[in-house]
Parts: sequence; C-alpha cells; structure tokens
Amino acid sequence: MSPFFKKIALLSTFSSILFCEEQSVIKVEVATIVWDEITVDESFDAVSNYQLVKEALVLEEYQEPEFNFETLELDSNITFDFNFLEIIPEFLENQSNEEKEEQIINPSFFRVIERSEHELNGTMRRISEVDGLELNNHKSWYQPLGSEQEMPYILVSSEDNQCVIKVFQSRYPRVHAKCAMGPDALSSVSLINKSEYRIRELLGEDFDRSKAINESENTDEEEILYLLDEQRRIKLDEFHYFDHPKVGLLVAVYKFPKKEED
Repeated sequence: MSPFFKKIALLSTFSSILFCEEQSVIKVEVATIVWDEITVDESFDAVSNYQLVKEALVLEEYQEPEFNFETLELDSNITFDFNFLEIIPEFLENQSNEEKEEQIINPSFFRVIERSEHELNGTMRRISEVDGLELNNHKSWYQPLGSEQEMPYILVSSEDNQCVIKVFQSRYPRVHAKCAMGPDALSSVSLINKSEYRIRELLGEDFDRSKAINESENTDEEEILYLLDEQRRIKLDEFHYFDHPKVGLLVAVYKFPKKEED
C-alpha cells in the first residue's frame, strides 16, 4: 500500500462500532483512482477484449420532483373547515425518545445519495490534491447486506477506470472489487436497473447472466490491460484502499442506522 494511504487511514475518523450479525442495511461510499505514472517494474498483458463481470446493477440517480407552479390552478370549490380536523391523539404527542428511535425506516436501496450526505467529503478532497493521481466517481448508496449469491455487482464507473464492486455477507462482511483499464471491459456486461434486480430477487434467480455479444464488435487490436481483482474481509465503519500500480478503488462501508455518539 502507498505510504500516503497509510496516513489517510490515520486521518479518517470512524466510530468504533462493532459488527453485529443482525445488521442487514449498510451505507457504501466509493471513489475510483487512476495513477498518471506506473512506478513499479511490472509488466501487464495486452489483450483484445476482456469482460469485467457478467452482470452489474446501475445505481438509480436521485431526481428531485419538478413543479411548474405557473400551470397549477387552485380549484375555487375547495374549502377547508378546520372544525373537522381530527385532534392528534395524546399518546402520539407524548412518545418517548426510545419509541421514536425504534421507528427507523430503511432508506431507498441502490440509489445515489446526495453529496451532502457523504461521510468522506473531506478525506476525498485531500486525496484529490495528491500529485499524479486522478480521483473520480465519488458516490454513495444504501443496500442490504446479503449473501454473495444475493448481492449484485454495482457499477461504480464506466469511464477509463471501469469498476464494479460487490459488498456482501459471508461469515463476515466482505468486498469484492474489480477494476479494469485498457480494452472496453463493459461492452459484453449485462447492465440491469433496480427494477430488474427486484424481479430477479423475487424469482430467486442468480445474478450471473451475460449479455449477447455482437461478433461485429470484436477486434483483433490489443491493448494493455490494467486489472484490479481483489476480494477481502472488512470491518464496518472503516476505510479501505484497493491498491494497484495504475488503478485503484477507495471503499468505506458503514452500519445503518448510524449510532449517535454520546
């Protein structure tokens, strides 16, 4: 690991919450890295094509609803009689804090979270200032923490550093990160949306399908393939760097709901 990221790991402050086997919802935050220069004496294979994974889920983009108030007309027949409004029951008004804390609603899964809700904005900003490094695709989302068979690969980047990530629960939480740079590694990958994922989940089908390959898209031209393919056991509420001489991936996985500090 680069000495720089060893320092970043010390700078990053995370709560020391221990993992609980009953935890089923997590918050994932990632960013991709491309190094301008390769500083190690290592050779890389040249290939004409490569498939990163068979199937990956594309995160849903959050869109705020738009209202055109110029076209809205208030019906003149609508009236409000406040005498007929029901009184709020007293037991709802006097709920204890403990009762309120129990009413936790799970967030929308596999939807990009607004940047203001990221945990690592400051850390990512410091990393992006490192010379010779390009940081992109900083994003975050919520998802269930299911088994390896139940969880899909998530498409993180379709740019030069094409990355997918799978976060799942084995005996412990694990992350499988795959990044490729060189030949297009996504051309034969079947990209699914959240609705397709839900249908597949209900039917109990495996997330391991390939898109039909168009033979006319095949080429004999070879390019150097920079490939990162690593799976590791993780602890929640920690910062992880998946290292490679040319490409890299930053990952943090948090418990949900976040425990409030005393």
